[in-house]
Amino acid sequence: MILKIAWRNIWRNKKRTLITTLSIFAALFLVIIMRGLQFGFYDNLIKTVVESYSGYVQVHANGYWEKQSLENSMEVDEELMNKISSVKGVENVVQRLQTFSLVSKEEKSKGAIINGIEIEKEQLITDWNKRIVLGTLFFENENEILIGKGIAEYFDIQIGDTLVLFGQGYQGMMAAGKYVTIGIIDLKNPKLNDLGIFMDLKSAQNYISSENVVTHLVVDKSEHIDEKKIVKDVRNILSDDYEVMAWQEILPEIDQTIKADSVGGLIMAFILYVIVCFGMFGTVLMMTEERRYEFGILISIGMSKIKLYLIILLETFLLSSLGVVIAIISTRPILYYFHLNPINMSDFVEGMDEAMAEFGFDPIVPFSIDWDIPFTHALFIFCVSLIISIYPAIKIYTLNAVKSMRS
Repeated sequence: MILKIAWRNIWRNKKRTLITTLSIFAALFLVIIMRGLQFGFYDNLIKTVVESYSGYVQVHANGYWEKQSLENSMEVDEELMNKISSVKGVENVVQRLQTFSLVSKEEKSKGAIINGIEIEKEQLITDWNKRIVLGTLFFENENEILIGKGIAEYFDIQIGDTLVLFGQGYQGMMAAGKYVTIGIIDLKNPKLNDLGIFMDLKSAQNYISSENVVTHLVVDKSEHIDEKKIVKDVRNILSDDYEVMAWQEILPEIDQTIKADSVGGLIMAFILYVIVCFGMFGTVLMMTEERRYEFGILISIGMSKIKLYLIILLETFLLSSLGVVIAIISTRPILYYFHLNPINMSDFVEGMDEAMAEFGFDPIVPFSIDWDIPFTHALFIFCVSLIISIYPAIKIYTLNAVKSMRS
């Protein structure tokens, strides 16, 4: 009965109800679209940068990240791998060995990062077939390497050409060797393309003269599992001899960029919500003041003030719900469409694809379809409604039925 009365009451002044509903709808519509665009961009950024190579979670020997040296590497056995793999949400764990070396061909030379990888296991984390530009991915002999396209351009490398690697091995050993190029890859990251040389993990361990030594364990997670929870769980099962890091610690500049941009979006949302709040409060204020006589009669004939307040509260929530529901329903098809058909920034700005490639990003921006976005902002609207309803609650509590009917 109370719900039915509240629903009828909000339509007593149709124009005012429609204006309030449209203001809530417009604000929430813009906020959902804006945040969907932002979070879609963040997801794509993380996927491009984090999933491309660094991974969501890394395990190192304690102290390695502060001083990235082979002397701070670690030995990995089956027991350690099984411990990490047993953590809920962990899908794959891959070993990597990373070191710095001088690379030369004929009269040219430059520094490069040597990466020992297990290509079959790396394929479980990201599709390396999309990275291959020329040649093959798979190692058949010990002295074979894959090189980033930046290195290939610098040395003018063709498949089958040989590069000489020279550096420091494990515990002061000399590291040197000749390696044949079997593939050229594009890592979608200019720095990795200019510095990255990849070889089989066993070949890299032989290059530095140490077996079973690795510098990184890269942990791949299930899609909807929070990497911070995995970091916490892995730390709990490992000793203090290891450090466990989420991508936010590994790539703090990316995390800071996302946070700074997100704050800008929240400021815009706040401005829209302030406008909506004043509109909603104005509506509730008018609904309360113009019905003082009605409230006085209802209280005089025996209606409790609590029941009267519940009617007003329901009216406020119904007004909010109309705008919220229409906004969520109308934004879902738009979000889904642009999730499946991302916006290509190069279509709007000439040269954008090349400019973004310089930073290792794709120029496409898919929209996020995460339900948290509309539900979070809808909850905020409902909380505002609850706060606004404090005003009629005070008015009803202090209402004198006789005086209100006389006025």
